[in-house]
Amino acid sequence: MRKTEIVVVGAGASGLMAALTVAEEQKRQHRPVFVLVLEAAQKPGRKLLATGNGRCNLTNMHDERSRFHGDVSAAEAVLRKYPPQAVVRRFLSLGLLCREEEDGRVYPNSGQASAVLSILLEHLYALGAEIACEQHVAEIRREKGGFRIQSAQGEEFLAQKVILAVSGKAAPQLGSDGSGYTLANSLGHSCTPCFPALVPVICEETKRCKALHGVRCRGRVSLLGDGRLLGEESGEIQFTDYGISGICVFQLSRMASEWAKYHTVKGKYLSSLHFSLDLLPDFSSEELLGMLHRRRRLLPKSDSSELLTGFLPAALARQIVKEALGKAVPLEALSTTDMEKTLLSAKKYNFTVKSVQDWSRAQVTAGGVPLSEVSPETLESIRCPGLYLCGELLNIDGDCGGYNLQWAWGSGMTVGKAAANACKPQKSAKSSKPRRKPHAANR
Repeated sequence: MRKTEIVVVGAGASGLMAALTVAEEQKRQHRPVFVLVLEAAQKPGRKLLATGNGRCNLTNMHDERSRFHGDVSAAEAVLRKYPPQAVVRRFLSLGLLCREEEDGRVYPNSGQASAVLSILLEHLYALGAEIACEQHVAEIRREKGGFRIQSAQGEEFLAQKVILAVSGKAAPQLGSDGSGYTLANSLGHSCTPCFPALVPVICEETKRCKALHGVRCRGRVSLLGDGRLLGEESGEIQFTDYGISGICVFQLSRMASEWAKYHTVKGKYLSSLHFSLDLLPDFSSEELLGMLHRRRRLLPKSDSSELLTGFLPAALARQIVKEALGKAVPLEALSTTDMEKTLLSAKKYNFTVKSVQDWSRAQVTAGGVPLSEVSPETLESIRCPGLYLCGELLNIDGDCGGYNLQWAWGSGMTVGKAAANACKPQKSAKSSKPRRKPHAANR
């Protein structure tokens, strides 16, 4: 049996940041470093390496609360204490150069997520923290003076404090299995309904989707529930053989995912949900109609299937014309009404929401342990003192662009500092800690 002051369950972004903060705080207080990270996977930081397509979008300098979802007001103390500027300063202090790109997105200057993981691990090991991989925590029991942690591999650990930093259900291929919710439940916590977020959307228009598979186009995406505008985003739209994808769709997919599972959006029942795409958002219908009139005048014998050539990607242009006009005719045979109908399709190209892709295609989990069950200042459990929760496990999720990692870093620093300061210094020998096995971040 191994004894330590603090056990961190989960070696993802929030868990590693929590452990590092614990170790730094113990060192600052001139105490021995007693923090152990238990990770179920063979190596730490698997999901971190995959973030931002391997580039790791650390945070976003556009500090907008509207980009967070769930118990946002209850998370205000953490978000205010650790804004994007504080996260950037934190990584600069660790020796990681960062750079801001478009839309406020911040990346490591190397453009490699592996650099972020390497920096975190190097500092953890230098301070004397421990990471034990292939230790899937099966049970945590509250005991007098602390916690007894049992791994599925048969190991037992005793700790004064426990930090639950287990990821949610998104991307199970990277180790997310939802076990953190089970552990939290066993220690007295509840969990709001969970559903995939930042996920591709499956649409009803099967035939159209197959015809457009692989096409990409910039545009403005509106989500409407029973005809009412629920949200709007702009960017590149990706057409798939099952529906639509792309960052602008991802930003609205949380609502589509909730509706697909419960027929509600933000708890309100809706009978229908659809995306309306403006594929030519930078041009008015009047401008475009004038161009079509000119084309008809200059190219009267051209086929109507080429009506939108030069306006949109070829396959998309032909599909819209086909749906709007049906049989191809010479341009000279088209009426103004025909051209207006075609433009209306391009400016309001509708896709009916059927469902969303499963957890394996989701980037983040919506839902989790309510923040009403933890202290807003420290994220310590109100129901089980000595237990701290952070990261994706809590009912907070963010949009694409660095917001989810922003929460991971901020909540990790919060629980790390709080747990370290709440511990009584351990008198046992440092040799009671497990021997560290080195891990290469980029392997």
